[in-house]
Amino acid sequence: MTRPAQAVAAAHAVIADRYATAAATAAREAERAARMALQPSRVQNVTREFIGRAEKAEQTGATYEQTLQAGNAYGQMAGIASAAKYAAAAANATRYAADAARKAGAYRAARRAEDAARAATWWADMARHRAENSHYAPYTAIKTARSARRAAAAARSAARASGPLGRFTTGAVGLAAALLPSGSRDRYTEEWKSDLCHLPRRRRARYVAGLLSAAVRLAVVLRLPAPRSRR
Repeated sequence: MTRPAQAVAAAHAVIADRYATAAATAAREAERAARMALQPSRVQNVTREFIGRAEKAEQTGATYEQTLQAGNAYGQMAGIASAAKYAAAAANATRYAADAARKAGAYRAARRAEDAARAATWWADMARHRAENSHYAPYTAIKTARSARRAAAAARSAARASGPLGRFTTGAVGLAAALLPSGSRDRYTEEWKSDLCHLPRRRRARYVAGLLSAAVRLAVVLRLPAPRSRR
């Protein structure tokens, strides 16, 4: 493979890794929404509010229409609708990761990611349909969240298969990122992996060694309190 071809493959590997990160984030939100749908305290009870508004409208003579949408209600149906939304987002991110992995040459991992994305999309459509029809389906919410998690895992596998980084290098980057505050890990992980993908193999070991020592200092700096501005 020529150097321009290696650069193109490395760029697609970085793109696949970013979409895999997005799929993992969406999958976590889908699981959180599914847990919300299972909480008994989340049962929607808006009857009193609707009756109060209707009585007020009758006294004042104003028109009043009672509407309840699953997407904005705060209850179990909202959990199912949110699980469907985030599972669809995870499926889309997985599909983009699979496309980038295919362009990088990881055809088998790309096919597995596409299959997982199709399954997550099917469950997301099912959960959305149940929520729109006010059909309480906790099993559907759980399966939807699990399909999103499987899609995110497939996207991560596709990103690893498409990237020129080995298991040791990827693990070292993950270890360095674990030292940082949670809000900064994704940003620096993408930056470090992007730099490593564009480095020759003989220079990666030195980069990783310096990365681990620099991550310790960076973790201390990022946890320092922000300086107060003087007025």
